[in-house]
Amino acid sequence: MSRILLYNHGGCENRGCEAIVRSTSALFVQRAGVRVDLASDQPQFDRNIGLENVKRIFSSTIAPYSLDRLINSVAFRLGASRESEVARKYAPVLRAGKHSLCLSVGGDTYCYGRPEHLIVINRRLKRAGRPTVLWCCSIEPDLLEGELLEDLATYDLIVARESITYTALQRAGLPAMCCCDPAFTLKTWKMPLPSGWNEEGTVGINISPLILNKAKDRRSAMEAFTKLIEHILGTSKDSVALIPHVTWAHDNDAAALEELREPFLDEPRVVMLPTTLDAQMLKGYIGRLKALVTARTHASIAGYSSCVPTLVIGYSVKARGIARDLFGNEEGHLIPVQELNSAEQLIGMYEKLLSRADEERAYLAEKLPEYRKGLDGAVSAVMQLER
Repeated sequence: MSRILLYNHGGCENRGCEAIVRSTSALFVQRAGVRVDLASDQPQFDRNIGLENVKRIFSSTIAPYSLDRLINSVAFRLGASRESEVARKYAPVLRAGKHSLCLSVGGDTYCYGRPEHLIVINRRLKRAGRPTVLWCCSIEPDLLEGELLEDLATYDLIVARESITYTALQRAGLPAMCCCDPAFTLKTWKMPLPSGWNEEGTVGINISPLILNKAKDRRSAMEAFTKLIEHILGTSKDSVALIPHVTWAHDNDAAALEELREPFLDEPRVVMLPTTLDAQMLKGYIGRLKALVTARTHASIAGYSSCVPTLVIGYSVKARGIARDLFGNEEGHLIPVQELNSAEQLIGMYEKLLSRADEERAYLAEKLPEYRKGLDGAVSAVMQLER
């Protein structure tokens, strides 16, 4: 049986990372009959959450207080190269990779500065003669130069999840193909509705520290979301569900959402979903929304793939590209957070979303089956590398 190794996974406290791993492992197990292993930055959390199509979950790095870590530190101080130090740190990935077809699943990792560990891992896996794939990625086109471009050129295949990245990769002469994010196939798990949720109309809102940090003015951005909630409560009988989608300690949606919730603590129609829900459970709630306003890309994917009218407050190529591929352009579907200027702007976009809600639901229901088909070709292309 062939083995697939998924690596560059930050852990399932990011429900987007979880959605990629769950859907990717299901695709390869069910359509190619392979074994899937996972190298994770949060192995124990990921074991506890139950990734049913993953055979083995292990730590991406050597243990922090282990003899191996001590030896690595001493070796570096005695003159070992930086590449050797990084390779020793990620020895569990490299060991597993020697027997596997290796997929880097970090999504947009190449957008956040020099990904030293990925460059080293990719280089070492190639030296060992293993096929490597950059899976389900988004990359800002203007980053395709220098060392980053040289590293990307060594992958056997790059699978872009939207056409902006794909076009840029093609122009750079890289071995690329394009299909939708595998999370468009993520299963839905419906949980009981919480008190305060209006089955006739609940609007989901997700914000994140990341999006607030990229806004021109954090206070103005928070005020825009606050005014949006006031508008929803004041002009309708709808409820509002606050949806935490990433709960990493260093990037926790719950902290931003608790701040947003503060003025509405006595309002029963404002509901905060628990941080303990996994990606499938969150999709179960998102799928029952009247509309969704979200910062996190994979919350938007849960909305789109459930035919929920969705407005994205985006900041990067992934949000633009996915909206463009689904609808032909991002106009009306996306507000770049850098251009979020006022509450009136956000409320106006929300009202326009509601005005075309029925049309958008029908459009997505017709579009999605064809949109998802590209994943079959991507799985086949990856499996061809093992032959």
